[in-house]
Order: sequence, then C-alpha cells, then structure tokens
Amino acid sequence: MTDIFTRRQIVTLLAGLGLAATAPAAFAAPKPGADPTPVIPVNPGNLRLAVLLPVKDDPFYKACADGAQEAAAQIGGLDIVVAAPDKRNLRDQAILLNGFVKQKVDAIAIVPVDAAELGPICRRAMARGVKVISFDQPLPQATRLIHLDAVSSRGKASAFMDMLAGDVKQGGDIAIIAGNKPGSEGQALLSDTMAEWLKPAYGKLKLAATVFGNEDDKAGYAAAERLLADHPDLKGILVFNAAALVGAAQCIADKGLTGKVFVTGFGRPSQLKAAMEAQTIECFASVNPVDLGYGAVQIAAALAKNTLTANTGSTLEAGRLGQITVAEGGVATLKPFVVDVKNFSKFADVY
Repeated sequence: MTDIFTRRQIVTLLAGLGLAATAPAAFAAPKPGADPTPVIPVNPGNLRLAVLLPVKDDPFYKACADGAQEAAAQIGGLDIVVAAPDKRNLRDQAILLNGFVKQKVDAIAIVPVDAAELGPICRRAMARGVKVISFDQPLPQATRLIHLDAVSSRGKASAFMDMLAGDVKQGGDIAIIAGNKPGSEGQALLSDTMAEWLKPAYGKLKLAATVFGNEDDKAGYAAAERLLADHPDLKGILVFNAAALVGAAQCIADKGLTGKVFVTGFGRPSQLKAAMEAQTIECFASVNPVDLGYGAVQIAAALAKNTLTANTGSTLEAGRLGQITVAEGGVATLKPFVVDVKNFSKFADVY
C-alpha cells in the first residue's frame, strides 16, 4: 500500500504505557527517515493487534490503554501495541494507521482524530482483511465493522433512575436539567429517561419540571437556582450535561441544601472533586475509560478470530464486562458505569 502522506520523523509509541504482557518490552526508536510506526512482532499462532489512540499524554486515553493491555493479557495469544501521536494531529495519526495497515496486522482498534478523513484508509484496510473497529469516537459505518460506545442513551437513563431512587428513598419532586432544547441526542436521552421513569420501582419519584438550554456550569447553576425558587419542596435534580452538573451541585452547596436536595446525572470525575468531598453529590454516571479500552480489544480480538461478526444481534462474552451485543448499525455499548465514594479516587485525576 502506498502512503498517502509525506512521512516525517516522529516517535509515537505511547510512552509510559508499554505493551501487553504478550508483547516485547519495548521497540527500538526508528532511524532518521524510517517509518515511525511501532513494529508488531510476528509470532507463529499469535494475532497481531494495534490500538491507535488520538494523543499520547492524555490521562483518559492512558486509562484506555491500561484496559486494552488488561484484555490482551487475559485473552492470550495476542501481540499488541498501543500507539498515538505526540499531539492530537490528523496527519500523524494517519501515518501510524497507514503503517499498521502495511504491517498487515489482524485488527486495528482506533479512536479517530478525524473520522471522515481517516475513513478511506480504514476502508482500504478492511479490503485487505484487517478487522477495523472504532471506539469512543465513531468511524462512519462503511469504514469499520463495529463501533464501541461507552454508554447508550438507554444505559444512561437506567443509571439515572437507579441513582435517583437510591438518593431520594422517600420519594418526592424531581427536576431535570436536560441541556439543549431537544435535538436527536438530547431527545433520545430524555425519552429513554421518561420511559424508564414509568417503571413501578420509581413510582415515588414525581417529575416537577424539565428545563433546557443548560450546557455549562453557569447555566447549570442558574437553572438549579430557578428550580429551587419555583419548587421549594424539590428533593432531587437530575442533570444530563457534565458541565451543568458542576454548576447545579455548586448551587445546592451555596444554598446550604446538601443532604436535603440530591443532585446526580452524567459527569466527569475530575470536575466533581469538590462536590464529592462535600457530599453534595453522592454518585453520578460517567464513562469508564479502562472498560472502554478493555472492551475494544475484546471486540477486535473476537473479530480477528472470527468468533464475532458485525451483524445485528451478534454477541460476545467479553471477560469481566460480561456479554456485549452488537446493535443496529454495528454499534455496541457498555453497561452503565456509576462513580461513587468507593471508586471515585481511582478516576478523580484521570479525566
């Protein structure tokens, strides 16, 4: 395969992450003018798998790499390398992707910097027999076999209602801060949450109000303040947007309502340290980057072994993640992940 980019010297092996236990300890640095793509060894009987991340020194993707290596070690019979550009750069990630295709690896799991631009390379890779999956950030369906998403809209809705029921045990009025006025993604999440709410287990929770247009911390704070004024008996606030959740939690703390009005939703651990320490938030739904990397390698290896297909309904027993099912469009999702006091410290500095 002829490269479609001019090569330049860049060492892109993901520093500090190393390789899975089945791979050599390190790769030699490329010589000037050489292909910078780390070479995956050829060991008879082993599958060769590349995990390609968007940037090297990002804690979230380092955690993804940890999960990828964990899965590779458990599966066995894999020679795997994790690589990424020094900076989030389309050109450099494309060079690495091209390099792995030229090595004729069995599978590539990629978080694309630019899905549209990298799609043609991935399509050519599949034409050459390479199993390509995306995770975290999706490739167009025609340019990959499966995309692994961290959590589905239904998964979020299920986690939301479980957390609310756990926080507001006696029931009462609940308000939703739903982000932007319903669009495709927001509407799906709101619809799934309402469908989940109809279950008998949540009969004590009463929907008091739903407000939109809150996708930053200031807007989340203001929305929470208005809801408290309009609904003085409010027992809980559910926040869809991570930044708005920070603002809503701060409002509850400032009003002296910690322990009286419960706040939960979808968030990022690094943004919620103060809220968790003050117990303004007891738990929230989030993305687990370790599980994301782990699941990506489980899927890529199964495709390479031909024990999984991209067909709707195809299933995989993915180690500690349990069963993963391929849905319409070749999309698979992980089960909801809830951050609470027991596991918060593990992720507080990750993302």
